[in-house]
Amino acid sequence: MENYHFKLNNYQKQKPFSSFLSGVSGLKGIPLWAFYVNRGQLISSFGIRNKDGAIMEFFPANAAYHYVSRIGFRTFIKIDNKVYECFKEQGEYQTLDVYQDRVSITQNLEEEKISIKITYFTLPNERMAALVRKVEIINHSNDERQIEIVDGLAQILPTGVDYGGYKAISNLLQSWMQTKNKEEYVFYTLRGSTGDEAEVSEISEGNFVHSRSSIKPTYIYDYKALFLEDTSLEIPYAFINGDILEQKQTHVNQVPAAMVHYAFKLNKEFKFVSMFGYSETEDKLDEFVKKTNLNYFLNKESENKQIHDEITSTIKMKTNFPIYDAYLKQCYLDNVLRGGYPIQIEAKDKDATYYIYSRKHGDLERDYNFFNLEPAYYSQGNGNFRDVLQNRRNDLVFFPKIKAFNVLMFTSFIQDDGYNPLSIEGIEFIYEGDINNLDTELIKFIQNPFTPGKLLMVIEDLKLDESLFKTILAQSKVIYKASFGEGYWEDHFTYLLDLIEGFESIYPDFVEDLLFNQKVSIYQSNAYVVPRNQKYVMTHKKTIRQFGSVKHLDEMDHWLKENKKIIEIPVISKLLTLVLNKYAHLDPKGIGLSYEGNKPGWNDACNGIPGLFGSGVSETFELLKLVSYLRKNIEKYGDYELDILSDTKEFINKLNLINEQDDFRHWDQRMNALEAYRKNRLTRNTNISKVNSKEIFEITSKIETVLEKAVHKAKALSDIIPTYLTYEATSYDEIVDDNNQQVIGDYGLPLVNVHSFEMRALPSFLEGPARYLKNLAKPEEAKSIYDNVKQSGLYDKKHKFYQTSVSLEEESFEIGRLKAFTPGWLERESNFLHMTYKYLLGLLKSGLYDTFYEEIKTNYTCFMDPEVYGRSPIENSSFIVTSSNPDPKKHGQGFVSRLSGSTAEMLSMFSYMFYGKNLFKYLNGQLIFELNPKLNKEFFIDHKIETTLFKDIKLTYHNELLVNTYDEDAYIEKIVLTTKDQVIKFDQSFIEEKWAKDIRKKNVLKIDVYYNKEENK
Repeated sequence: MENYHFKLNNYQKQKPFSSFLSGVSGLKGIPLWAFYVNRGQLISSFGIRNKDGAIMEFFPANAAYHYVSRIGFRTFIKIDNKVYECFKEQGEYQTLDVYQDRVSITQNLEEEKISIKITYFTLPNERMAALVRKVEIINHSNDERQIEIVDGLAQILPTGVDYGGYKAISNLLQSWMQTKNKEEYVFYTLRGSTGDEAEVSEISEGNFVHSRSSIKPTYIYDYKALFLEDTSLEIPYAFINGDILEQKQTHVNQVPAAMVHYAFKLNKEFKFVSMFGYSETEDKLDEFVKKTNLNYFLNKESENKQIHDEITSTIKMKTNFPIYDAYLKQCYLDNVLRGGYPIQIEAKDKDATYYIYSRKHGDLERDYNFFNLEPAYYSQGNGNFRDVLQNRRNDLVFFPKIKAFNVLMFTSFIQDDGYNPLSIEGIEFIYEGDINNLDTELIKFIQNPFTPGKLLMVIEDLKLDESLFKTILAQSKVIYKASFGEGYWEDHFTYLLDLIEGFESIYPDFVEDLLFNQKVSIYQSNAYVVPRNQKYVMTHKKTIRQFGSVKHLDEMDHWLKENKKIIEIPVISKLLTLVLNKYAHLDPKGIGLSYEGNKPGWNDACNGIPGLFGSGVSETFELLKLVSYLRKNIEKYGDYELDILSDTKEFINKLNLINEQDDFRHWDQRMNALEAYRKNRLTRNTNISKVNSKEIFEITSKIETVLEKAVHKAKALSDIIPTYLTYEATSYDEIVDDNNQQVIGDYGLPLVNVHSFEMRALPSFLEGPARYLKNLAKPEEAKSIYDNVKQSGLYDKKHKFYQTSVSLEEESFEIGRLKAFTPGWLERESNFLHMTYKYLLGLLKSGLYDTFYEEIKTNYTCFMDPEVYGRSPIENSSFIVTSSNPDPKKHGQGFVSRLSGSTAEMLSMFSYMFYGKNLFKYLNGQLIFELNPKLNKEFFIDHKIETTLFKDIKLTYHNELLVNTYDEDAYIEKIVLTTKDQVIKFDQSFIEEKWAKDIRKKNVLKIDVYYNKEENK
């Protein structure tokens, strides 16, 4: 199903859904965001950069469904003097087609034997950000018809109208609006800046409409020229009356339209293409339109498809399930939109991996997120730490040249307190080369940090040789960019080991170098977690809670420096720093990691749990796996003397002095050590000490023992491993000053010291079992966990899929906003696809292979009924409504489109299924390549499966006997490598040294793997 696309008949009468065009415009293009709904003519909003750059007003999904048919794209067609509006809701014979690169709608006017098709795509590889709209009118009769058509946007916003301002004072803002009607386009702008400031600036940029066909259009920019005084924009009176071209158009003081009028005789087919976009200046637009014609746009449509095909060709699949093959491609594309698409750039200190096409997830249903697409060549966007990290964790199986880049970047972002900034803002470059003989304006530009795309645009503007682009980057240093954001989530660190293990799977021979020789800087946020005596408070209800946990500092340099030089420590020292901080705030019962940083873990909607002294058991599982990894590698690689912050060395010494005792005293002493360490770190002390391998081994072994006991205690709490624990203070005293007066904290409530807690586990969530299965479960206990989960309220028996939690009906609203959500909606008791897929990955990694393959039949969206799912089955949703929701019409329907962490889990499952856990091993100084796929026989077509390795190596599994490759009696009988010069046969299941390295370097074109059964040996 190489060219699969989703077709929806009578789309306006189906379940409503929202989605978007990818916003991918090529290396030398300006991205444009464009959202659509299956109502009206689809596009409900589009623009550049963010919501402040809207060309068509942004509405959240619930409003977009209403407004798209009125202020969006409209088409009025007059056929032999009879007027129709196309794509009205009540119209028949309407079809929606969704492709990875474009979207189109078709309506058949059966009575007239005429059809009209609209196709949308974004303009690729141009200095213009634009939405392209291709209109095709087809005559299915043999008669010539007289046609008039008015087509385009009923309302367009000029450049310079910000999102919040337009929502608040749209009537006033009309006073600045003006329209310039040029011969080849219409330009929409404001006459000046709208702020109430002393400095007023002119605006040269603008939005525009430009149209091409075999004949010239007439532009309609005044809505009254079409609708007269019908402010509802319902009836095109002037068009009906036949005097539309006689109307005098107004170009000021109103929200303009962006429409075109064509009149022609229709024999077989008539096409025109309109583009709606943004230009930096009128002069640049004048130059641009000189090269456009109808063929130009048709070629751009093909070019746009090629760009998307190139991205999705990263995964090539041929299994027995074509819909699954198409699904993986779509998952990869959507994974790129969150994590980015890697390209290599030669920089001064090292080759840099630069990620293009990414952005923070934000769309019609995620209206709470302020997304940002850099309006530049080589566009990169912002994203949340855990989102970007997760969506990049599989990149090495596609692009091995990335090597340790992501490990080093994300490890750099770990602070000395074990937390990390929320917002990852890509990378920039700072020029460190010779400025002699460079253009003066270029020198001004490169004196500050820059992105590659903006550099190339400056070179282009200055009409300099494009070779300067690579020359300057090769003499520039990489800068990682991030910002604190809004809090410290406890789960963010848990994804770092996945990245490291991904590196080890491809480069096991470089693990020692990565951990012990590679160095990383230390990020500093301008916020810190306060000690207990500043955040344990008594509420007005006399309950004891943890509020106001994070305090802000003045702005500071984001990297720890001494004498302006960034301090760096080995990767393993940074990971140890992380482990120490996390271990130290293990909760009062020594089971979960405390949510002491004002935010919870993975489930954002549990935002109240930190206030309840809550902790996460899932994070304990992840911390145990990380500390075990450090301990094993310290043991494996022998003696090292490693740099570490002196304060961290002192922290180790204090933790070593704490002996095991009752849980509360152990917790109190750990927290005392942690709070003393944090207090010291506020001085930004840059002193460095040495820590040797023996010391690291001792502290990690001690922590590992404590965490193993924590896991044992967690498992004893319930048949289903708990995810969240909360604590109620049972003994405390108020903090008083020297005058015996209550001390009021920064949160505005009296402060207390707590002397004892009572623990309670929240009802079962899916996350705890999912994380345990992925990290720690042995096959024999995995089956028991699976059975317990499936027999519980975590399983929706009606739809045969999983949900985030059992019923929370008896819980207090204090646990967070998920309690206020309706059951089966958002994070509350819904099938939150990211977590469901984490659970499926856990089944796979724990060795329950047959169970995994049975479960994906009802849990992968690609195998769901589109009529129930309510959208393309190859597009993920954030959540699917479960049968616990009171609205049965929504059961099984997916909401919040595509940009979900489920794509990362899907790619992890793909990698484990088709390659196995580790592609390479390093044994006795030898590199070994060994495939160990976990493929079910039902996935084979014509006794084989075709896929790719490292994007370009064709990998084929041959399975004449149709065995499950994970069966005990299945084995690899031979492997055949094909290079450009020779074919090499190996009668074994692995490949050693020279050829293993050639595979990793992609010097091999094809790998054929042949399976057999033990009985045939």
